Amino acid sequence: MNRFKNLKALFITFALIGLSSVTFAQFTAGGRLGVNLANLRGSSIENNKMIAGYNVGGFINYSFEDLISGEIGNILSVQVELSVQTKGTSSEYPFIKPDSTIEVKKDIKKNFTYVQVPVLARFTFGEPGELNYFGEAGFYGASLFGMTIDGERSHDHDVDDATDPRKYREEYSGFDFGLCIGGGVSYPFGGNDSPWAVFGNIRYSLGLKNIGESKDKTPEFLTTYLKDIKTNTISILFGVSYSF
Repeated sequence: MNRFKNLKALFITFALIGLSSVTFAQFTAGGRLGVNLANLRGSSIENNKMIAGYNVGGFINYSFEDLISGEIGNILSVQVELSVQTKGTSSEYPFIKPDSTIEVKKDIKKNFTYVQVPVLARFTFGEPGELNYFGEAGFYGASLFGMTIDGERSHDHDVDDATDPRKYREEYSGFDFGLCIGGGVSYPFGGNDSPWAVFGNIRYSLGLKNIGESKDKTPEFLTTYLKDIKTNTISILFGVSYSF
C-alpha cells in the first residue's frame, strides 16, 4: 500500500513542477469529454466483451519551446490531466444463491468508476494557426471511486437483512496504474490570432496492475475470479483548449 501512496505523491510532484514552470513556458488548458470502450483482460476473465462508458475531465499542458532550443523544444510538451471515467467489461461472474450454491452467470456488466491522473509527453506537429497533429505517451494512476456488478453495489447472498451483504467494492483494489499512448488533431478557431482550438483524440490505456483483491473474508470460490484482472481501455475524446 505504501508504494501506491508514493506513486500518488509522484503525480502531485509532477503537477507542482508544471505549475512552477508557468512563468517560463507557454501553457494550454482545456476540457474534454468522450467515450471509453472498455474491457478487462487476464486469466480470471472468461467470455468477456467490451462495454461503453464515459470519460470527462480537463488538462494543463506545458510547452518546452522557451526552455529547450531547437526543433525538439518546438514540438515537446508535458501534459497533466484529471478525469473521471468508467472502465470494466461484460463477462462471467459467480453469485451465491439463497441455498448457498454457486451460480455462474454470463454477460454480467462490471462497471468501475475511476478518478484518473495521467502524466503524458506530447509531440505536436504543424504550423500555428493551422491544423496540427499530435502524439502522446506516458503513464497514469487511478483511484477507484465506485463500482457496480450487474447494476448493484452489493449482493445479499442469503436474503437475510440481519447479515452483511457481499460488497463488490471490497473485492477490488482501490488503485490502478498503467501506460497510455495515443494521438489526435487540433484546429484553431476564432481567427488567426485566437488562442482557442478544438481537438479530437484517440487513446489506448493499458493497465499493468491486478485490480482483483482477495482478503481474509473473501469467499474461497471467488479467489479464482480475482487472481488476474487488468484494465484495457480505448478512449475517444473531443474537447476545447485555450493557450496562454
